[in-house]
Amino acid sequence: MDNKNNINIPYLMIIAGLILIIIYLFVNGGPGNDITPVSPQPTNLQPTPGTVNEPVLYTGEVPELIIAPEFTGFFPDNISGMRRVRLLIDSMESETEGRFSLNREDNFNVLYLSNSVQADREVEYSVYKMKSPEAANEVLEYYTTIQKWNTKPKQFEQLDNFTFWIWEGYLEGSGRPGGIYFYWDSIENGAFLLDEKISGNYIAQAKTNLVCLHGEAVYGEYFIMVDVHAPQENIIEFSDMVFEKAAKQITSNTI
Repeated sequence: MDNKNNINIPYLMIIAGLILIIIYLFVNGGPGNDITPVSPQPTNLQPTPGTVNEPVLYTGEVPELIIAPEFTGFFPDNISGMRRVRLLIDSMESETEGRFSLNREDNFNVLYLSNSVQADREVEYSVYKMKSPEAANEVLEYYTTIQKWNTKPKQFEQLDNFTFWIWEGYLEGSGRPGGIYFYWDSIENGAFLLDEKISGNYIAQAKTNLVCLHGEAVYGEYFIMVDVHAPQENIIEFSDMVFEKAAKQITSNTI
């Protein structure tokens, strides 16, 4: 009897040890179930939604504008001391939703800007070479007759009655808001405008609200857009000067 009890003691100790191990594992979650919480990231490493870096003034060299030979004669060299750069905006394509793309052969767009970084006027001047005079007139008809945007003729009798068809956007409060940036694309060597602010380089910023007065014309197979922007008090005088200068330049071409 006593010997039998002595023999069972080691087994009882082993069983008791196993029970203790099981209890320990149960209380601590068991192996492979580590649930140590992850520390949150520092707040200074987390981006704040909706923030945009401020545009930076471009301090590099703006190359001299080189206009394609077939368009050279359409653009005045200088408009009242303004600088000119290539414009990377295709207004006709967006305004007509591409309906004349198949009849267009080529185009060139120029932006005239005040010499100062704080621009108080600007002109977006685009020339489109269409496949024929008829194709060019179809575009003009879209602006004047179909959409009824440009309905006021501005004629130059001394220039063989050359006509710009005008849209007086300033009467509707249309134009460029003060503070808008004229961004610079150093890869394409050109400028563009956006309503929203983006992180990038700019070469000018509108000093004040710039209202608009737009003119469209046809000369042979060329469709021409001249979009003038200036302060309300200067828009008539400035646009008259720009359109007369443009008309003289355009009609001096031999096509």
